[in-house]
Amino acid sequence: MQIHITNIYGMAKNSTARIAQNMVAQIGKELDFNEMGIYCYRDSTDTPEQLSGRLDGIIAALEAGDIVFFQSPSWNSLKFDQALLSRIRLYPEVKVITIIHDVRALMFETNRYLLEETIAFYNRADFLIVPSQNMYDFLCEHGLTVKKYLVQHLWDQPVDPLTLYDSPTQKVLNFAGDPQKFTFVNDWNYDLPLHLFAKDAPDPKPANLIHEGWKNSQELLTQLSKNGGFGLVWNDGGYTFEYTSKYIAFKLGTYLAAGLPVIVPKGISNEELILKNNLGFVVETIDEAIQKIAEQSPADYAQMKADTKKFAKLLQNGYFTRRSLTDAIYQVLQK
Repeated sequence: MQIHITNIYGMAKNSTARIAQNMVAQIGKELDFNEMGIYCYRDSTDTPEQLSGRLDGIIAALEAGDIVFFQSPSWNSLKFDQALLSRIRLYPEVKVITIIHDVRALMFETNRYLLEETIAFYNRADFLIVPSQNMYDFLCEHGLTVKKYLVQHLWDQPVDPLTLYDSPTQKVLNFAGDPQKFTFVNDWNYDLPLHLFAKDAPDPKPANLIHEGWKNSQELLTQLSKNGGFGLVWNDGGYTFEYTSKYIAFKLGTYLAAGLPVIVPKGISNEELILKNNLGFVVETIDEAIQKIAEQSPADYAQMKADTKKFAKLLQNGYFTRRSLTDAIYQVLQK
């Protein structure tokens, strides 16, 4: 029996979707999985013959009785993913474990028409790795029938801790995100400095907003640890906030792996984990976050920072992903 894992190429190297899938695939390869490389492209231009040849190339090493981890979505069309899964299913006794990274039908309200077809795709799996219990429950309410699953909880951020700092700075916020998508940073009018990690800065730039520019994963982790303070997971509310209650914010794992406690909105899927492990504050507004940071004593921050650094070792070593992959194999093979 061989174990395979899909992995995407062709997207921009700074794409969070690509970074996440590449990271999971790399940990899989460290566990001796075979990679099934998938190129992201406009698959609507393929003829049936071209698509068939492409799919055969992806699964060339597949044999009867193997296990396939399908990282979903492939960021091609849902039709492409369905075709690839159908080709995999032609092999007898193959087990398919679908890892749900994002649900495109839920990312934007205009995509909801894809939900029924997306869940039908998930229902063809033998086992699911879901981002949160909230996501699994929601999918079940809308037709999901797969009973075997596990919850991932957080994205790992493998990194050598020797490349990180241990800044004692407390009253600073860090945010990684595009100001065009997360527009709250454009009107940052608080005395507390906000370090923004993004390609472009708002114009005009708020006085207390420090533009750090875009950084790759290692550079980002190092700079976050040097800045200290807190990592901020936030959005502009509305439908985007509804989605955050179901998926895992990739940047949350980044902040924690860098050793930073976090500020997150109430209702986020990881809320209980953050509170239980003293990893930061759960708040309803930015104003509340600013107040909590202002009122927190240096000693309490030092304790929160120590608790976060201890927890960070799990993310730095990829333990959430390793546990998910190995537990899924064990469970999918049970009668």
